Amino acid sequence: MKPRIAVALLAFIAGPAAAVTTATMERPLCDPCVPAPLKKSVSASPQGADLRAQVEAKLRAPFDAAAPGGSMTRDQARAAGLGFIDRNFDAIDVAGRGAISFADYKRFLKARGAALD
Repeated sequence: MKPRIAVALLAFIAGPAAAVTTATMERPLCDPCVPAPLKKSVSASPQGADLRAQVEAKLRAPFDAAAPGGSMTRDQARAAGLGFIDRNFDAIDVAGRGAISFADYKRFLKARGAALD
């Protein structure tokens, strides 16, 4: 048997397993869902108290916009498009005053597991 035929026959008998070579990674794995310019380093991401403060600020901004006097009625919540507050208004207004403060809203969220200060 000629050497070339022997090698071909051996490759055919051994199948694809004989053709597998060790792969090397040329670059580190990355998250394909996030474009590189949008990625932030983990150290730059807010954590702990800073993160909770950012969350509270995002909750407070629409509340304050809808309730410039510091308290909000159900009608103000509805007019501002704050559906969550509108739907849960009676549960937030535990005192039954017909108006809620941001502290009432925050207390309601914390009672349901929100991590706020």
